[in-house]
Amino acid sequence: MTGAARTVRLAVAAGLALLAAGCENDEPAPYRPAEPVRSTLFRFETFSSAPALDGEAIALRALRGKVVVLYLFGTWSQACRRTAPIMVSVYERYRSQRFELVGLAYERTGDRRQARETVRAFRDGFKIPFPLGLGPEDLWQELHDAAGASRRLPTIVLMDRQGVVRNIFSDLPPGYEQVLADRVERLLAEPYVSLPGSAPADY
Repeated sequence: MTGAARTVRLAVAAGLALLAAGCENDEPAPYRPAEPVRSTLFRFETFSSAPALDGEAIALRALRGKVVVLYLFGTWSQACRRTAPIMVSVYERYRSQRFELVGLAYERTGDRRQARETVRAFRDGFKIPFPLGLGPEDLWQELHDAAGASRRLPTIVLMDRQGVVRNIFSDLPPGYEQVLADRVERLLAEPYVSLPGSAPADY
């Protein structure tokens, strides 16, 4: 056998071995968003409040002066069920440091009463201590128009003390919990500068 023929034969054998190895584990890879974290810089103009699960509406103006995480979720989503305990941990870790976390639910029902009952059961099941509300549609529209964000649950929106959106997390893939914590700590370290029209910070 010539040297050239031997080289071709070895290359074919190597290719077949790689193909066989791939066939042994042909399960599809888990979904990973192309951009798990999107950096941005804008302030909501249309979205200003959301119906609270209990009590009065959740108003963005009342949160000014705090670092805020908006956790957009659905009780029907397995990814949201996976991330709910993480969000509870984040809230407990930073709640005493001028930080607020608000969960806004997007349910697959047009019945507001049924949605509230489902979200309350979700809250009780995961022992969620942070405020919850029903997510308005204008929030998604602004996320798309201002930052090109797609409608995917969970979506995590990180806002600084001035109410400016700084990061948008599309899902929270394993390992990105620390990325979220790092971004929160970075914003907590920034000074608060009261801007015209801002609600006073209750320090």
